[in-house]
Amino acid sequence: MGLARRIGILSAAIFFALLLWSYVHLSSSYEVDMDLPLEITSPTGFAVATELPERIHARFSGIGWRLMLMNFRRNSGFKLDLSERDTKELTIGKFFITKEDLAASSTIPSEVKLVKIIPDSLGIQFSREMTKRVPVDLRLDITPASGYAIVGDPLISPVQITVKGSSIMLDSLRAFPTKILKIHNVRESFTKTLELSDTLKDEITSRSVATITVHIGIEAIAERTFKDIPVSVEALPLNRDLLLSPGSLAVTLRGGVDQLAKLDPMTVHAKVIYDALRFDSLSVIKPIIEAPKGIEVLSTEPAELKFVVRKK
Repeated sequence: MGLARRIGILSAAIFFALLLWSYVHLSSSYEVDMDLPLEITSPTGFAVATELPERIHARFSGIGWRLMLMNFRRNSGFKLDLSERDTKELTIGKFFITKEDLAASSTIPSEVKLVKIIPDSLGIQFSREMTKRVPVDLRLDITPASGYAIVGDPLISPVQITVKGSSIMLDSLRAFPTKILKIHNVRESFTKTLELSDTLKDEITSRSVATITVHIGIEAIAERTFKDIPVSVEALPLNRDLLLSPGSLAVTLRGGVDQLAKLDPMTVHAKVIYDALRFDSLSVIKPIIEAPKGIEVLSTEPAELKFVVRKK
């Protein structure tokens, strides 16, 4: 008998032994702890107004292989349907869900028994359902590669969504967050579909969309110098003149290569703000430079301006 054949027979024997051992052990009864998801169906016109646990901790007993399969079954959990409850009960303070309510709502195999639930009761407050339109709160963790930069503001669609849910919660909701988009070492612009956050799933009964589209502009970093940018004077009293020398300057900016190539020099502004106390003690003044958002001001030439203040 060849070596390969002997190895094959040995492997088959080991596999069969493991299979037999697993069958014997998984056919025995066990008790295990699991965390199963909690879903609550509110009565029409109402919504949950309290934060609830996403999962309920419980102990189950049953045959080993049945318990093991519960980890793979998506429909195992606690699904509490309150749609037929008397709404008068729900509007008076907190409504308590008992251990018996949770046990009756459990969707588990018939051969598995529920032994223990933690917590053994839940206090839930309901409020009237309302509709509200809110902006999307985009959450990003984007890191461009070395030598690249994010250009401009992210473009998202839609910028607002319509949500239905608890009036108590929606009164204070100013924006609806997305899940965090994490991308690192990015070298080019991209468009992604991003899911909205599900952290408000209990208090929100519906959303107009489940995802948004986001576009992030990425460009190689470049520098560009704009010459002859005029310097304006602000807050100058009517009885004063301020003469600057020189009256214009060169501004060096840093940004995306395409962004700088398309940048209109008219969007770059230089100014000084007159302050009598400061100007009486100075002989030169550093100009303030304003550039479009996302553009970094590196330097000006000259860095400081001479000036003369005189009465009219």
